[in-house]
Amino acid sequence: MSITDHPPQTATYARGRLQLGIAGVGTMVLLAGAAASLGLPATVFPEAGGTLLADARALFAWGASLALATLPVEALGGFFVPRAFRRRHPSLVGWILGWMRGALVVTLVMSLCGATTLAAGRAAGPGAAIGVFGILLFAMLLLQLAMARSVAGLRPSQVGLGAVEEELEQLGCTSPRVQVLEAEDEGFTGGIAGLPGREVSVVPVAWVGQLEPRALALLLARRAHLVGGGLRAAGVALAVLWTLGTFAAASILPGAGLASVAGFVTTSLWFTLFSFLGLLVLPTPSRGATRRADARLIGGLGEEDRRLFAETLGALDRLQDDEPERPASVESVFHPIPALESRRRALQAPTGGLAPWHVARTAIYLSIVGMNPLHRLVHCNVGRPELWVFLPADG
Repeated sequence: MSITDHPPQTATYARGRLQLGIAGVGTMVLLAGAAASLGLPATVFPEAGGTLLADARALFAWGASLALATLPVEALGGFFVPRAFRRRHPSLVGWILGWMRGALVVTLVMSLCGATTLAAGRAAGPGAAIGVFGILLFAMLLLQLAMARSVAGLRPSQVGLGAVEEELEQLGCTSPRVQVLEAEDEGFTGGIAGLPGREVSVVPVAWVGQLEPRALALLLARRAHLVGGGLRAAGVALAVLWTLGTFAAASILPGAGLASVAGFVTTSLWFTLFSFLGLLVLPTPSRGATRRADARLIGGLGEEDRRLFAETLGALDRLQDDEPERPASVESVFHPIPALESRRRALQAPTGGLAPWHVARTAIYLSIVGMNPLHRLVHCNVGRPELWVFLPADG
Protein backbone atom coordinates (compact mmCIF):
# COMPACT_ATOMS: atom_id res chain seq x y z
CA MET A 1 0.00 0.00 0.00
CA SER A 2 1.36 3.41 -0.97
CA ILE A 3 2.10 5.90 1.76
CA THR A 4 -0.44 8.23 0.17
CA ASP A 5 -3.29 5.71 -0.12
CA HIS A 6 -6.47 6.72 1.68
CA PRO A 7 -8.12 3.58 3.17
CA PRO A 8 -11.91 3.68 3.43
CA GLN A 9 -13.83 4.49 6.61
CA THR A 10 -10.69 5.61 8.40
CA ALA A 11 -12.47 8.22 10.49
CA THR A 12 -14.72 5.50 11.90
CA TYR A 13 -11.64 3.33 12.36
CA ALA A 14 -9.98 6.08 14.38
CA ARG A 15 -12.99 6.48 16.64
CA GLY A 16 -13.28 2.71 16.98
CA ARG A 17 -9.67 2.46 18.15
CA LEU A 18 -10.26 5.25 20.62
CA GLN A 19 -13.33 3.54 22.06
CA LEU A 20 -11.42 0.27 22.30
CA GLY A 21 -8.56 1.98 24.12
CA ILE A 22 -10.96 3.65 26.53
CA ALA A 23 -12.66 0.33 27.24
CA GLY A 24 -9.38 -1.55 27.73
CA VAL A 25 -7.73 1.09 29.90
CA GLY A 26 -10.89 1.74 31.89
CA THR A 27 -11.48 -1.93 32.61
CA MET A 28 -7.89 -2.51 33.72
CA VAL A 29 -7.94 0.56 35.95
CA LEU A 30 -11.11 -0.63 37.66
CA LEU A 31 -9.67 -4.11 38.15
CA ALA A 32 -6.40 -2.72 39.50
CA GLY A 33 -8.20 -0.44 41.95
CA ALA A 34 -10.44 -3.26 43.15
CA ALA A 35 -7.56 -5.73 43.54
CA ALA A 36 -5.45 -3.24 45.50
CA SER A 37 -8.34 -2.14 47.73
CA LEU A 38 -9.37 -5.71 48.54
CA GLY A 39 -5.80 -6.85 49.30
CA LEU A 40 -5.82 -9.52 46.59
CA PRO A 41 -1.99 -9.68 46.24
CA ALA A 42 -1.58 -10.67 49.90
CA THR A 43 -3.90 -13.62 49.29
CA VAL A 44 -2.16 -14.72 46.09
CA PHE A 45 1.39 -14.19 47.40
CA PRO A 46 1.27 -14.83 51.17
CA GLU A 47 5.03 -15.34 51.58
CA ALA A 48 7.03 -12.42 52.96
CA GLY A 49 9.78 -12.60 50.37
CA GLY A 50 12.24 -14.99 48.81
CA THR A 51 15.34 -15.05 46.69
CA LEU A 52 15.80 -12.98 43.55
CA LEU A 53 14.92 -16.00 41.40
CA ALA A 54 11.87 -16.93 43.47
CA ASP A 55 10.59 -13.36 43.35
CA ALA A 56 11.17 -13.22 39.60
CA ARG A 57 9.17 -16.44 39.11
CA ALA A 58 6.29 -15.12 41.19
CA LEU A 59 6.26 -11.78 39.39
CA PHE A 60 6.48 -13.53 36.02
CA ALA A 61 3.35 -15.49 36.93
CA TRP A 62 1.62 -12.23 37.85
CA GLY A 63 2.75 -10.60 34.61
CA ALA A 64 1.51 -13.57 32.61
CA SER A 65 -1.89 -13.28 34.27
CA LEU A 66 -1.99 -9.59 33.30
CA ALA A 67 -1.22 -10.54 29.71
CA LEU A 68 -4.04 -13.08 29.65
CA ALA A 69 -6.40 -10.48 31.11
CA THR A 70 -5.56 -7.99 28.35
CA LEU A 71 -5.57 -10.57 25.53
CA PRO A 72 -9.23 -10.17 24.44
CA VAL A 73 -9.01 -6.41 23.93
CA GLU A 74 -5.56 -6.75 22.37
CA ALA A 75 -6.88 -9.27 19.85
CA LEU A 76 -9.57 -6.77 18.89
CA GLY A 77 -7.05 -3.96 18.50
CA GLY A 78 -4.39 -5.93 16.68
CA PHE A 79 -6.46 -8.07 14.33
CA PHE A 80 -10.25 -7.91 14.36
CA VAL A 81 -10.83 -4.15 14.30
CA PRO A 82 -8.22 -3.45 11.57
CA ARG A 83 -9.64 -6.30 9.51
CA ALA A 84 -13.18 -4.99 9.91
CA PHE A 85 -12.13 -1.59 8.56
CA ARG A 86 -9.90 -3.02 5.85
CA ARG A 87 -6.71 -1.68 7.35
CA ARG A 88 -3.41 -3.42 6.94
CA HIS A 89 -3.02 -6.23 9.50
CA PRO A 90 -1.23 -9.57 9.94
CA SER A 91 -2.86 -12.94 9.59
CA LEU A 92 -4.50 -14.27 12.74
CA VAL A 93 -1.74 -16.84 13.22
CA GLY A 94 0.90 -14.19 12.57
CA TRP A 95 -0.72 -11.86 15.08
CA ILE A 96 -0.92 -14.58 17.75
CA LEU A 97 2.75 -15.49 17.31
CA GLY A 98 3.80 -11.83 17.38
CA TRP A 99 1.72 -11.14 20.46
CA MET A 100 3.09 -14.18 22.26
CA ARG A 101 6.66 -13.11 21.56
CA GLY A 102 6.03 -9.54 22.69
CA ALA A 103 4.09 -10.56 25.80
CA LEU A 104 6.79 -13.06 26.79
CA VAL A 105 9.62 -10.53 26.48
CA VAL A 106 7.74 -7.76 28.26
CA THR A 107 6.66 -10.09 31.09
CA LEU A 108 10.23 -11.28 31.51
CA VAL A 109 11.52 -7.69 31.67
CA MET A 110 8.79 -6.75 34.14
CA SER A 111 9.56 -9.65 36.44
CA LEU A 112 13.31 -9.07 36.42
CA CYS A 113 12.87 -5.35 37.11
CA GLY A 114 10.46 -6.11 39.93
CA ALA A 115 12.68 -8.75 41.48
CA THR A 116 15.71 -6.45 41.31
CA THR A 117 13.78 -3.64 42.98
CA LEU A 118 12.59 -6.03 45.67
CA ALA A 119 16.12 -7.29 46.30
CA ALA A 120 17.28 -3.72 46.91
CA GLY A 121 14.30 -3.02 49.15
CA ARG A 122 14.92 -6.03 51.37
CA ALA A 123 18.64 -5.39 51.53
CA ALA A 124 18.68 -1.66 52.20
CA GLY A 125 15.14 -0.39 52.62
CA PRO A 126 12.59 1.43 50.48
CA GLY A 127 14.91 4.32 49.63
CA ALA A 128 17.34 1.92 47.98
CA ALA A 129 14.49 0.23 46.13
CA ILE A 130 13.31 3.56 44.71
CA GLY A 131 16.89 4.35 43.71
CA VAL A 132 17.21 1.06 41.85
CA PHE A 133 13.85 1.67 40.21
CA GLY A 134 15.20 5.00 38.93
CA ILE A 135 18.32 3.31 37.55
CA LEU A 136 16.10 0.80 35.74
CA LEU A 137 14.21 3.67 34.10
CA PHE A 138 17.45 4.99 32.64
CA ALA A 139 18.34 1.45 31.53
CA MET A 140 15.02 1.25 29.66
CA LEU A 141 15.89 4.47 27.83
CA LEU A 142 19.41 3.31 27.07
CA LEU A 143 18.21 -0.08 25.79
CA GLN A 144 15.04 1.08 24.06
CA LEU A 145 16.24 0.09 20.60
CA ALA A 146 17.29 -3.38 21.77
CA MET A 147 14.00 -3.69 23.64
CA ALA A 148 12.01 -2.92 20.48
CA ARG A 149 13.95 -5.49 18.48
CA SER A 150 13.41 -8.13 21.18
CA VAL A 151 9.71 -7.44 21.74
CA ALA A 152 8.63 -7.21 18.11
CA GLY A 153 11.45 -8.76 16.11
CA LEU A 154 12.17 -5.47 14.34
CA ARG A 155 15.11 -5.94 12.01
CA PRO A 156 17.76 -3.39 11.03
CA SER A 157 17.62 -2.47 7.35
CA GLN A 158 20.65 -1.90 5.17
CA VAL A 159 18.86 0.60 2.96
CA GLY A 160 21.02 3.54 2.03
CA LEU A 161 20.31 7.12 3.04
CA GLY A 162 22.74 8.85 0.71
CA ALA A 163 20.17 11.06 -1.00
CA VAL A 164 18.57 11.95 2.33
CA GLU A 165 21.93 12.90 3.82
CA GLU A 166 22.61 15.17 0.86
CA GLU A 167 19.29 16.91 1.45
CA LEU A 168 20.15 17.31 5.14
CA GLU A 169 23.40 18.99 4.19
CA GLN A 170 21.50 21.42 1.99
CA LEU A 171 19.27 22.18 4.97
CA GLY A 172 22.39 22.88 7.01
CA CYS A 173 21.42 20.26 9.58
CA THR A 174 23.21 17.37 11.25
CA SER A 175 20.89 14.57 12.32
CA PRO A 176 21.49 12.20 15.26
CA ARG A 177 22.69 8.76 14.23
CA VAL A 178 19.96 7.08 12.19
CA GLN A 179 18.85 3.45 12.52
CA VAL A 180 16.41 2.20 9.88
CA LEU A 181 14.18 -0.66 11.04
CA GLU A 182 11.92 -2.99 9.09
CA ALA A 183 8.41 -3.12 10.55
CA GLU A 184 5.18 -4.63 9.28
CA ASP A 185 2.84 -2.27 11.12
CA GLU A 186 2.07 0.73 8.91
CA GLY A 187 1.71 2.90 12.02
CA PHE A 188 5.30 2.34 13.15
CA THR A 189 7.06 5.72 13.31
CA GLY A 190 10.18 4.84 15.23
CA GLY A 191 11.31 7.80 17.28
CA ILE A 192 14.31 9.01 19.22
CA ALA A 193 15.97 6.42 21.43
CA GLY A 194 18.80 6.55 23.93
CA LEU A 195 19.82 8.81 26.79
CA PRO A 196 20.13 12.55 26.12
CA GLY A 197 23.48 13.16 24.47
CA ARG A 198 23.55 9.68 22.93
CA GLU A 199 20.39 9.75 20.83
CA VAL A 200 19.56 7.48 17.92
CA SER A 201 16.89 8.47 15.41
CA VAL A 202 14.88 5.35 14.56
CA VAL A 203 13.13 5.45 11.18
CA PRO A 204 10.84 2.87 9.53
CA VAL A 205 12.12 1.53 6.22
CA ALA A 206 8.73 2.36 4.65
CA TRP A 207 9.49 6.06 5.02
CA VAL A 208 12.79 5.65 3.17
CA GLY A 209 11.14 3.86 0.27
CA GLN A 210 7.97 5.93 -0.07
CA LEU A 211 8.84 9.48 0.99
CA GLU A 212 10.83 11.87 -1.16
CA PRO A 213 14.42 12.25 0.11
CA ARG A 214 13.72 15.93 0.82
CA ALA A 215 10.59 15.06 2.83
CA LEU A 216 12.45 12.50 4.95
CA ALA A 217 15.30 14.96 5.40
CA LEU A 218 12.81 17.50 6.79
CA LEU A 219 11.57 14.93 9.33
CA LEU A 220 15.14 14.13 10.37
CA ALA A 221 15.93 17.83 10.60
CA ARG A 222 12.94 18.24 12.88
CA ARG A 223 14.28 15.48 15.12
CA ALA A 224 17.64 17.21 15.16
CA HIS A 225 15.90 20.34 16.45
CA LEU A 226 14.17 18.22 19.10
CA VAL A 227 17.55 16.96 20.31
CA GLY A 228 19.60 20.12 19.86
CA GLY A 229 16.90 22.42 21.22
CA GLY A 230 16.35 20.42 24.41
CA LEU A 231 12.72 19.43 23.77
CA ARG A 232 13.50 15.73 23.76
CA ALA A 233 15.68 15.98 26.90
CA ALA A 234 12.88 17.88 28.64
CA GLY A 235 10.40 15.15 27.70
CA VAL A 236 12.69 12.41 28.99
CA ALA A 237 13.34 14.28 32.24
CA LEU A 238 9.65 14.86 32.96
CA ALA A 239 8.74 11.27 32.01
CA VAL A 240 11.40 9.88 34.37
CA LEU A 241 10.38 12.21 37.21
CA TRP A 242 6.69 11.41 36.74
CA THR A 243 7.27 7.65 36.65
CA LEU A 244 9.68 7.63 39.58
CA GLY A 245 7.54 9.97 41.68
CA THR A 246 4.27 8.15 41.11
CA PHE A 247 5.86 4.77 41.80
CA ALA A 248 7.33 6.09 45.04
CA ALA A 249 3.92 7.49 46.01
CA ALA A 250 2.25 4.18 45.16
CA SER A 251 4.69 2.29 47.39
CA ILE A 252 3.38 3.98 50.55
CA LEU A 253 -0.32 3.41 49.91
CA PRO A 254 -2.33 0.74 51.82
CA GLY A 255 -0.96 -2.77 51.34
CA ALA A 256 1.93 -1.58 49.21
CA GLY A 257 5.60 -2.07 49.91
CA LEU A 258 8.97 -2.91 48.44
CA ALA A 259 10.06 -5.84 50.58
CA SER A 260 7.72 -8.65 49.49
CA VAL A 261 6.10 -9.88 46.29
CA ALA A 262 2.64 -9.06 47.64
CA GLY A 263 3.76 -5.55 48.56
CA PHE A 264 5.36 -4.98 45.16
CA VAL A 265 2.30 -6.25 43.28
CA THR A 266 0.08 -3.97 45.34
CA THR A 267 2.44 -1.11 44.60
CA SER A 268 2.19 -1.89 40.90
CA LEU A 269 -1.62 -1.83 41.11
CA TRP A 270 -1.64 1.61 42.75
CA PHE A 271 1.02 2.68 40.24
CA THR A 272 -1.34 1.65 37.44
CA LEU A 273 -3.90 4.10 38.79
CA PHE A 274 -1.28 6.88 38.85
CA SER A 275 -0.31 5.94 35.28
CA PHE A 276 -3.94 6.39 34.28
CA LEU A 277 -3.78 9.88 35.75
CA GLY A 278 -0.71 10.46 33.58
CA LEU A 279 -2.73 9.47 30.51
CA LEU A 280 -5.06 12.35 31.34
CA VAL A 281 -2.61 15.13 32.23
CA LEU A 282 0.57 14.46 30.22
CA PRO A 283 -0.95 14.73 26.71
CA THR A 284 -1.35 18.50 27.12
CA PRO A 285 2.37 19.35 27.41
CA SER A 286 3.07 16.74 24.73
CA ARG A 287 0.82 18.54 22.25
CA GLY A 288 2.50 21.83 23.05
CA ALA A 289 5.91 20.30 22.38
CA THR A 290 4.74 18.98 19.01
CA ARG A 291 3.68 22.45 17.90
CA ARG A 292 6.89 24.03 19.14
CA ALA A 293 8.99 21.41 17.37
CA ASP A 294 7.12 22.12 14.14
CA ALA A 295 7.71 25.84 14.65
CA ARG A 296 11.43 25.41 15.24
CA LEU A 297 11.75 23.51 11.97
CA ILE A 298 9.73 25.78 9.70
CA GLY A 299 11.33 28.92 11.09
CA GLY A 300 14.33 28.28 8.86
CA LEU A 301 12.52 26.89 5.81
CA GLY A 302 11.51 28.45 2.53
CA GLU A 303 7.95 28.39 1.23
CA GLU A 304 8.45 25.26 -0.89
CA ASP A 305 9.88 23.27 2.04
CA ARG A 306 7.06 24.46 4.29
CA ARG A 307 4.54 23.18 1.78
CA LEU A 308 6.37 19.84 1.49
CA PHE A 309 6.51 19.49 5.27
CA ALA A 310 2.75 20.08 5.57
CA GLU A 311 2.12 17.48 2.84
CA THR A 312 4.40 15.01 4.59
CA LEU A 313 2.48 15.41 7.84
CA GLY A 314 -0.67 14.47 5.90
CA ALA A 315 0.97 11.36 4.47
CA LEU A 316 2.07 10.23 7.92
CA ASP A 317 -1.37 10.93 9.40
CA ARG A 318 -2.95 8.58 6.86
CA LEU A 319 -0.69 5.79 8.13
CA GLN A 320 -1.97 6.34 11.66
CA ASP A 321 -5.72 6.51 12.28
CA ASP A 322 -6.27 9.01 9.43
CA GLU A 323 -8.20 11.51 11.53
CA PRO A 324 -7.14 14.94 10.24
CA GLU A 325 -9.58 16.75 12.53
CA ARG A 326 -11.15 15.82 15.83
CA PRO A 327 -13.22 17.59 18.51
CA ALA A 328 -11.17 19.63 20.95
CA SER A 329 -12.83 17.84 23.87
CA VAL A 330 -11.62 14.48 22.55
CA GLU A 331 -8.13 15.66 21.69
CA SER A 332 -7.53 17.42 25.00
CA VAL A 333 -7.97 14.20 26.97
CA PHE A 334 -6.93 11.32 24.73
CA HIS A 335 -4.42 12.53 22.15
CA PRO A 336 -0.85 13.63 22.94
CA ILE A 337 -0.30 14.45 19.25
CA PRO A 338 -2.40 17.28 17.80
CA ALA A 339 -4.67 16.50 14.87
CA LEU A 340 -3.22 17.14 11.42
CA GLU A 341 -5.26 20.26 10.68
CA SER A 342 -4.48 21.68 14.10
CA ARG A 343 -0.76 21.27 13.38
CA ARG A 344 -1.12 22.82 9.94
CA ARG A 345 -2.93 25.84 11.34
CA ALA A 346 -0.22 26.24 13.98
CA LEU A 347 2.38 26.42 11.20
CA GLN A 348 0.87 29.73 10.17
CA ALA A 349 1.54 31.25 13.62
CA PRO A 350 4.62 29.47 15.00
CA THR A 351 5.63 29.76 18.64
CA GLY A 352 8.92 29.06 20.41
CA GLY A 353 10.07 28.01 23.83
CA LEU A 354 10.92 24.81 25.64
CA ALA A 355 8.42 21.98 26.08
CA PRO A 356 8.64 18.29 27.10
CA TRP A 357 8.42 16.44 23.80
CA HIS A 358 6.71 13.01 23.68
CA VAL A 359 6.46 12.95 27.48
CA ALA A 360 3.10 11.15 27.65
CA ARG A 361 4.19 8.21 25.54
CA THR A 362 7.70 8.07 26.98
CA ALA A 363 6.18 7.78 30.46
CA ILE A 364 3.83 4.99 29.43
CA TYR A 365 6.76 3.05 27.95
CA LEU A 366 8.84 3.54 31.10
CA SER A 367 5.95 2.32 33.24
CA ILE A 368 6.81 -1.22 32.12
CA VAL A 369 9.39 -1.18 34.94
CA GLY A 370 6.53 -0.85 37.45
CA MET A 371 4.51 -3.70 35.86
CA ASN A 372 1.87 -1.33 34.51
CA PRO A 373 -0.40 -3.20 32.03
CA LEU A 374 -1.64 0.06 30.50
CA HIS A 375 1.60 0.41 28.55
CA ARG A 376 0.04 -1.57 25.70
CA LEU A 377 -3.67 -0.78 26.08
CA VAL A 378 -3.77 2.83 24.89
CA HIS A 379 -5.67 3.35 21.66
CA CYS A 380 -2.59 3.93 19.49
CA ASN A 381 -0.87 0.62 20.27
CA VAL A 382 -3.42 -1.82 21.73
CA GLY A 383 -2.76 -5.20 20.17
CA ARG A 384 0.21 -3.90 18.13
CA PRO A 385 3.48 -5.28 19.58
CA GLU A 386 5.61 -3.30 17.14
CA LEU A 387 4.29 -0.13 18.81
CA TRP A 388 4.67 -1.20 22.45
CA VAL A 389 8.20 0.18 22.78
CA PHE A 390 8.15 2.95 20.17
CA LEU A 391 4.66 4.35 20.58
CA PRO A 392 3.67 6.50 17.59
CA ALA A 393 5.52 9.81 17.49
CA ASP A 394 4.66 13.05 15.70
CA GLY A 395 7.13 12.74 12.86
